[in-house]
Amino acid sequence: MNIAQTALDDLHIELAVTLTSDDYNPRVDRALKRHQQQAQMPGFRKGKVPMQLIRRQYGQSMLAEELNQMLSEQLQNHIQENKLNVLGNPIPSENTEDAGDWNNPGDFTFNYEVGLAPELSLEFGKSAKFTRHKIKVDKAAIARQVTDLQRRHGKMTDPDKSEANDMLVGAFVQLDSDGNLLEGGIASDSTISVEFVEDKKAKKALVGLEPGSTVDVDPHKVSRGHDDLGRMLGISQDQVHDLQGNFRFTVKEVKRLEPHEVNQSLFDKIYGEGVVTDEKAFRERVSEDLDGHFDRDAEWVFRRRFVVDLLEKIDVKLPDAFLKRWIALTNEKPLTPEELEKEYPEYAESLRWQILQQTVAQAIDLKVDAAELEAEAKRQVGAQYAQYGMPMDEETLGNVAKNVLNDENERRRIADVLVERKVVDDLKTRVKISEKLVSFDEFGKLAAEVR
Repeated sequence: MNIAQTALDDLHIELAVTLTSDDYNPRVDRALKRHQQQAQMPGFRKGKVPMQLIRRQYGQSMLAEELNQMLSEQLQNHIQENKLNVLGNPIPSENTEDAGDWNNPGDFTFNYEVGLAPELSLEFGKSAKFTRHKIKVDKAAIARQVTDLQRRHGKMTDPDKSEANDMLVGAFVQLDSDGNLLEGGIASDSTISVEFVEDKKAKKALVGLEPGSTVDVDPHKVSRGHDDLGRMLGISQDQVHDLQGNFRFTVKEVKRLEPHEVNQSLFDKIYGEGVVTDEKAFRERVSEDLDGHFDRDAEWVFRRRFVVDLLEKIDVKLPDAFLKRWIALTNEKPLTPEELEKEYPEYAESLRWQILQQTVAQAIDLKVDAAELEAEAKRQVGAQYAQYGMPMDEETLGNVAKNVLNDENERRRIADVLVERKVVDDLKTRVKISEKLVSFDEFGKLAAEVR
């Protein structure tokens, strides 16, 4: 038994595995004897079929089965003993033919290609400079937040006529091409938020309406995209895609959100009774809250962008040709060359990040313990329930978190979150990061790029 290793390039090797009859015959003989004990043939009792007949009928298939098993074992042993950091799995060589005579078994040589992960240095050098963008808390940002708080704590009223920021409650009925009610057409009770209608002509038609008024509208122009339109009319995405023509909307109610005045009542509702006592202090507190909120947003955007930019800087090389062959050979669904070329870049980028994570994890001996898993599960569960206005007490939160961790897939997902967080935390210490204040709109563009 012998394995010869040949370098095809820096990250691509070939393994030639040679097995002799002395290596495989004992295993094949044992396999045939096991089969003989259960074999049945006409003229022979169970377990009494002569070995010569067993070998003639099953010898070649047993040989192939045992050789495959031995190859798998030997390849795995060679990889472990030589500490090869492989990508994917060994695959049959593309250019080197195997050797051996199946009809007269003797020495067999099987050739495999193996892709290797690159060795990465975590010494990125002085040029590893990155920018963390953060929204500047200026008067405009504070004003926007105060307006939002006023609306959030405002009250709903029922005005006589609609204005540009109102909501209309009513019913849609589909019209035919002549503007008459379409028999058997779509009908739905729903709402229109005039504030978010972007088409100027449609918006103008919705202003000045009162309960009982009717208006013919193009539903595409009074909704915010296909998902919103589907919910508005209670129809499927396929129906939305093919939907044409106007609908008649009958107003049943006009709803208006009256913003809360900036006064002591608003201060008390937001920060607790007597905590803030005048508008200056209120705006200062809003500024502090915004700074913390913007900082969390800045960190989220930075971490997403940081990984992409760092991978681009260190230029992690991969055995691309090998990986493409491996994907093509092992993918459950056959891929055309065009599909493979289209999908490979995203796969390669994910693999580069995995390699960098493994490099950092080994360098810092990264571990995730049970207490960290439980704390992260509680944080995620608590945030999810709070989002729906359902805060939990500590005992209930702990029980739900434990149930989540009992699911192996969820446990692995949460562990991956913690590993990635620790890896990024470590990588941040190895580079130079400067902070840059940007406007709300500029930050929005940056955030959109990493979603």
